[in-house]
Amino acid sequence: MIRQMTTMRIASDKEKEQRHEIPLFPCSTYISDWKKGGIDGCHWHWHKDVELICVVSGQVKAYCNGQSYLLEAGDGFFVNTKALHRYQAQGHELCHVCYIIFNPELISGGIGTIYHQKYIAPLINDQTLPCQFLDEKRQVDKQILQKIKLVFQAAETAQPGYEYDIRYNIGKALLQLLLEYKPLAYKTAKKPLRMERMQTMLDFLHWHFNEEVNLQQIADSAGISGREAQRCFKTILDMSPMEYLHSYRLQVAEEMLISSTDSILDVGMNCGFMNPSHFIKSFKKYCGCTPRVFRQRNTE
Repeated sequence: MIRQMTTMRIASDKEKEQRHEIPLFPCSTYISDWKKGGIDGCHWHWHKDVELICVVSGQVKAYCNGQSYLLEAGDGFFVNTKALHRYQAQGHELCHVCYIIFNPELISGGIGTIYHQKYIAPLINDQTLPCQFLDEKRQVDKQILQKIKLVFQAAETAQPGYEYDIRYNIGKALLQLLLEYKPLAYKTAKKPLRMERMQTMLDFLHWHFNEEVNLQQIADSAGISGREAQRCFKTILDMSPMEYLHSYRLQVAEEMLISSTDSILDVGMNCGFMNPSHFIKSFKKYCGCTPRVFRQRNTE
């Protein structure tokens, strides 16, 4: 029931529909191990499912809605549906992270139920609450984190009826989030228009990252000017559209070097680097080692 998560499992999901192992039970649990010199996080992405994570060891920086949060071991993070977010390991210690990614209808039973109308819809439809940092030292957050841990225990043992335990504990975690944090969300509400444009442009880049792409094409995908596209990327991601594209290509290359047996040359070309020397030089600057050394370190 618990699977290893890689950076590309989410990012390559172009339809933003999480592919669950059991379609009749739309909830997936994952673990990730991030480290310097290897896959060190999960790049910018969004999906229709809701996400809960818990950091078991190490430090992780979570980015969401133009803000960042440092998660220590024991802390967690809630990501609402369609919220743009990313994670990056901090320091040199191995970061072990547990994920729960689920369709909210797992808890509500569908839009025609009182559970959906009274508890789930007010949470997932609230664009003022895209995410929430869960601090283990805070009592309310500690209760939510305990529910997340119980979900993983149930998923790991997979005893008869474990689906009930998972559904119950996720539901209780969401209820506590709704009661505790929704009233506070309106104080820091931000207009979602720029975020929607950002998501559209990221979708375009994720579809065409291995092609020749220019700024105007990126802007056209969201129906805005090149200058506004620049502002969106700078405000939300603190980088230009072309800097993001370059970074995304290198992150995809990381994944391909580990998960495939393609040659270094083919990996570079499949990620949009037509010049092999440019690919090797860029990868070394990004990761601190050549693609060949990176593959050796992470596949032996």
